[in-house]
Amino acid sequence: MQKQSILFVYVNYSSFVKADFKILSGFAKVKRYQFKPGKGIFNTGVELFKELIYLMFKGFKYNTIFIWFGDYHSLLPVLFARLFGKKSCVVIGGYDVSTLPEYHYGALCHPLRSFFTRNTFKYAGICLPVAEALHKKLKLIDPDARAETIPTRVDSTNFNFSEYNRSKTVMTISGTDNFQRLMVKGLDRFRDLATYLPEFEFIIIGTTESVKTCFEPLPANLILLPPQDFDQLGQYYQRASIYAQLSRSEGLPNALCEAMLCGCIPVGTNVGDIGITIGSAGLTVENWNPELMAEFIRANHNNIQLRDMAREQVITLYDNGRRAERFRQLIDNPVKA
Repeated sequence: MQKQSILFVYVNYSSFVKADFKILSGFAKVKRYQFKPGKGIFNTGVELFKELIYLMFKGFKYNTIFIWFGDYHSLLPVLFARLFGKKSCVVIGGYDVSTLPEYHYGALCHPLRSFFTRNTFKYAGICLPVAEALHKKLKLIDPDARAETIPTRVDSTNFNFSEYNRSKTVMTISGTDNFQRLMVKGLDRFRDLATYLPEFEFIIIGTTESVKTCFEPLPANLILLPPQDFDQLGQYYQRASIYAQLSRSEGLPNALCEAMLCGCIPVGTNVGDIGITIGSAGLTVENWNPELMAEFIRANHNNIQLRDMAREQVITLYDNGRRAERFRQLIDNPVKA
């Protein structure tokens, strides 16, 4: 049987996008196409024109178009697939169905971006939210959108641990280069939490020089680190006692899952699928309450039982094989236009 051919459209080749490319490459011929938007309408328009030309001259070679995120880059491939009877799958990761007007965050906060995104959902063969919370948001945007929640893949082999007794370290990871991202990911809350626990070391991985002034006055126990290589993150997870995910908007919290696999005891806010992911392995708060969270951390930072529970929780929820198996079924079987 001839292998299926897939055009894989993306903007940033992040770890979870790379993981999906690897899954699809296991059973199909996959060609990557990177959409590289610049700032401003003109630069985005140039990229859209390039994408259109590529689809017109090379798009017919593919059985399926697989797209990461709904945004400017997703509508033309979806329309092309619909027009020429091909399959289209759009992974929904969070930003594409989110709207936080107070921080001007989310694709739906921008009129033109919202047009591209909403019509992507309308005409896609199937939308694939990575979290149930995103599925619900999608249905509020477009009740008729064809959708199925398939969580992103977790790597329980590379992310593991053996050390139970750890230093008093609380960490979080967020690639952050602007104030908007800082607020959406709750890094201001993380900074405040550090002031309640001066005896603990707090580490944020992923902050650039441009946002460091937003943390001033910087607590003496808070360390800001730049983005790290993905392969190095396991070492940080394995040293930390607590992982905090204090977001104001979230889908499936991938870094939280990785940290829990490495035995970090999780604390977080109940947005997106954070609460589902943490379960009874840590603490989830409905409303921001640094005093309650500080109390929990002091009492449980070396709770051996919770370390094991955290790892098992992620393995149970996000089985490695499910995403690969479902992708194969979707690619091999017809998706109605």
